[in-house]
Amino acid sequence: MFPLCFFFFKSYTAPSLTLNDEPHSSDILNGCIEESLENDTASEQVPTSPSNQPDYTSTDPGCWGCIKEAAREYWIEKGPLICQNRNADFSASEKQYKHQKRSFSKSLFTRKLANGESVSREWMLYSPSKGCAFCFVCLLFSEKKDSPFSSCGFNDWKHAQQRVAEHESSESHHRCMFVWASRTAEKGQIDNELREQFQTECNYWVSVLQRVVAVVKFLAERGLAFRGETHVFGQQNNGNYLGLLELISQFDPFLSDHIARFGNAGRGTPSYLSTTTCEEFVQLMGEKVYSEIINRIKLAKYFAISVDSTPDIAHTDQMTVIMRYISPEGMIQERFVTFLPITSHTGESIFNSVIAALNEMDIDIQNCRGQCYDNASNMAGLYKGVQARIREINPLAEWVPCAAHSLNLVGVNTVDCCLETNGFFTFVQNLFNFFSKSTWRWQILTTGLQCNDRGRIETLKSLSETRWSAHAQAVHALYINYENIHGTLKTIAEDENQNITTRSEAETLHNQMDNLEVAFLTILWDTILRRCNNVSEYLQKVEMDLSQAHELITSLRDFISGLRDQFDMFEGRAKELSQSVKHNYKADTQRTRRRKKQADESLSPDCEIAMSGRHKFVVNVFNVVIDKLVAEVSKRSESYKGLDNMFGFLNKITELSPQQIRSSAALLQNKYSCDLQEDFLDELEHFKEYIKNTDVKSARECLQLIRKRNIHTVFPNVDISLRLFLTLPVTNASGERSFSKLSLVKNRLRSTMEQERLNHLTRMSIESDVLRELNFSDVISDFSSHKSRRKPLY
Repeated sequence: MFPLCFFFFKSYTAPSLTLNDEPHSSDILNGCIEESLENDTASEQVPTSPSNQPDYTSTDPGCWGCIKEAAREYWIEKGPLICQNRNADFSASEKQYKHQKRSFSKSLFTRKLANGESVSREWMLYSPSKGCAFCFVCLLFSEKKDSPFSSCGFNDWKHAQQRVAEHESSESHHRCMFVWASRTAEKGQIDNELREQFQTECNYWVSVLQRVVAVVKFLAERGLAFRGETHVFGQQNNGNYLGLLELISQFDPFLSDHIARFGNAGRGTPSYLSTTTCEEFVQLMGEKVYSEIINRIKLAKYFAISVDSTPDIAHTDQMTVIMRYISPEGMIQERFVTFLPITSHTGESIFNSVIAALNEMDIDIQNCRGQCYDNASNMAGLYKGVQARIREINPLAEWVPCAAHSLNLVGVNTVDCCLETNGFFTFVQNLFNFFSKSTWRWQILTTGLQCNDRGRIETLKSLSETRWSAHAQAVHALYINYENIHGTLKTIAEDENQNITTRSEAETLHNQMDNLEVAFLTILWDTILRRCNNVSEYLQKVEMDLSQAHELITSLRDFISGLRDQFDMFEGRAKELSQSVKHNYKADTQRTRRRKKQADESLSPDCEIAMSGRHKFVVNVFNVVIDKLVAEVSKRSESYKGLDNMFGFLNKITELSPQQIRSSAALLQNKYSCDLQEDFLDELEHFKEYIKNTDVKSARECLQLIRKRNIHTVFPNVDISLRLFLTLPVTNASGERSFSKLSLVKNRLRSTMEQERLNHLTRMSIESDVLRELNFSDVISDFSSHKSRRKPLY
């Protein structure tokens, strides 16, 4: 705008303008602007047609009427381009001259310079209603209105070029151009200052909300409570949310000043630190994490689902939904998605809840390639279980029994196989109960216990019906402290200061520990349970694949089977476990009961087979326990054999011959014909040659190599087969871990929490790595647009 203005004003010399001087204006502004605005009523009204009312916002300058300050401000902001009417119909401007008709010409909008260049006349306006031409700047700022361009309109088309040239070189036009330029610059400066002021205020409130987001992220990630008994800054019981803001303010002058000014301002004064704001951000951030997880699952395409349920503190049955998928980097991911409140445990009801949840997430069940549940009939039922119902609509959604639950069932079924093993675990629980009932007895016990490898005292543990790792810990604590526990029981039994009931219980437990059978079973079960527990913990890793799981369970079966020939070793260790352990079996010290013989039976003593206590223990206890364990583990491992036979070769591609690779790949391609193309066999042979000189061996390493080197376009079917294999779940341990967060987030002090808030908080706590990766700057923008705010944010 300025080059054009000063081009027309080359011959006029004015004092230099200092537009940044406030509140004073320049001399030329005082001389030009103030005079032109001194008396708005002195301005002559531009004639308008009787049918039109004056409207200064019209793009037709003939309709502006009396020019007042409001009209000037309006057109200073809008500019002349929208009211020039360059493309209007000029027929209304026609005038009959002596020999011809003449009218307004579009060429008047352009000025030809001496060197042949053309310059646009931005000041030139055409009025379609009047058929006249006006000068934009003179119409707005001229005082005398002595020119038709600033009053009634110019229409002398015969001398148009001459009169237009005279007008644009006139001093009055130059002065009006200068006023326009000055006021436009002044207007721009005011707008910039307002914009800067507005932006400064926006930045202030955004800075406040950035600190709110940081506090919400911190508390949600750790599963901590937000609110306290009061919502007032400075009070002791105002909760973690306000307490953290107070803590940050001690080292943040900005937040400290904000809390001092707005913290306890009361209703009507927004501070954006209130619990209402906090809850809005919990919702927005929880939804963002949820959307990110769903987007990652959709990007992976193939997924596996795992569900389990447990009652919360408010007696609502919460069903957790876990999704397993492969990330773009080739990493196995298991993500918590949501908790679903359920009222029925039937397979049909749970199935409907799962399908409804997938539909809400807009995830296609046809892309499901695996499902993992516990062994309950409503989940694993062959005909009406959840797994059967899902396979009815998607036969490729293979069901994998949870390996961790399966190992738990192995232990549960083995304990009840004979009276001796059942009585042994009853003794272990009674031992814990005896010491834990009294703080004095517990203190005496712990003073004599030994430390484990990590330097911690191995105290007695209670058994658990659901967590068999508790059995392993309880038996191991008894094993390493057998002598010390035995001595402590003897001390209590001989203490005359104790009541008779306590001494009697201590003596009973002390005498049981003297038995060789108890010492033997302590060593046997410690050996077995520690192996089972280590295998179970390893199976619960997210990166575990089905082939490795089958190999571990099979090796555990072989290990237990090998113990059948090591009775003498266990017996020797039992006798060395404590000096007080008897070297005879209890059956050897008891009188052998003789059965009354019938009249027709032989009275010869050779007819009766005499068994020693050792022989009876081997036959009735030791062999029964080992055989039952082997049978149970073999039964559970069969569940994984079929899938391992189909996918297991992907874990040992380099070890197989081309014929073995092709036969195994053909079976897999026939099974997943909708996912794998026929050239999968050739791809696999090519891929074997590609990785033979690398250290890559397992399927997981192969997939990560493909993604790292970005060669999935070269081996697309190999990539898909590896993703299908690694998507298959092994355990639903991630679901069990989500229950731990559930009990932390929804505890007895937060039992009335709504379901949506529970899902947001548990999701941000469980998937804290996703929470940390996300940029929540757009959450503040969403907060601003969510509803009308009292303070500007964007």
